[in-house]
Amino acid sequence: MKKRLLIFVFFTIGVIPITNSQQKEKDIRQGPLAIEGWFFRAISGYPVSITFEPLVLFKNGDYFEVGEEPLDEVEIGTSKQQKPKAWGKWQLKNGVYYLTNYKGKTVDYKLGSGNWFPAYAYHKSLPLKNVYKRTSGGDYGNGTHALIINKISFLDNQYFEEGTNSGISTPSSAAWKKSKNAGTYTIDEHTLTLRYNDGREVRRSFAVGASGSPARPSMNMLFIGGDAFVDAD
Repeated sequence: MKKRLLIFVFFTIGVIPITNSQQKEKDIRQGPLAIEGWFFRAISGYPVSITFEPLVLFKNGDYFEVGEEPLDEVEIGTSKQQKPKAWGKWQLKNGVYYLTNYKGKTVDYKLGSGNWFPAYAYHKSLPLKNVYKRTSGGDYGNGTHALIINKISFLDNQYFEEGTNSGISTPSSAAWKKSKNAGTYTIDEHTLTLRYNDGREVRRSFAVGASGSPARPSMNMLFIGGDAFVDAD
């Protein structure tokens, strides 16, 4: 009797149907066939004081603002719960992309308009620049200013160095901090893997920017961990 009961329970569990929602999320995790395309858009005061952020459009109508994690490490259900601001819906009508964020606000974008561009996977035929940098910071009021400069140098097709200069100043004082790391790297399409000399291994999302009309890959801008880095040579 015990054996029959165990067999019956196993069979019952094995035939639980997969819902449409579960199937869509499974399709997204399976990768390239579920992806409509990679893009990046202008944000933060466009057309003044422009910064850029990468996005992925999925065939099921979802879009995702790419962050630090490579796409293959993103758990869809968990991400939607913990980072709802990163998710939204998109539609393409008459050459215009309509993106609706988690609050229901819709913004339109169009290729060639200066605020919407294709992003590309890395290929070994695309030569990396020697040094890329990202500058961030701002005015926090009461005379307090912060500045952070991140740089990454691709020394050749195997070795890298990275460093950060960060500082804060007030009307009465100022302080700066520098850090530097090095190791080896590999790039597999949209994933950058950094292997540090101290034994750490870090994987980051990765994409190549675009320029020209029609647009084509441009190595003057990279997206690493969701942040835009520009050629610093």
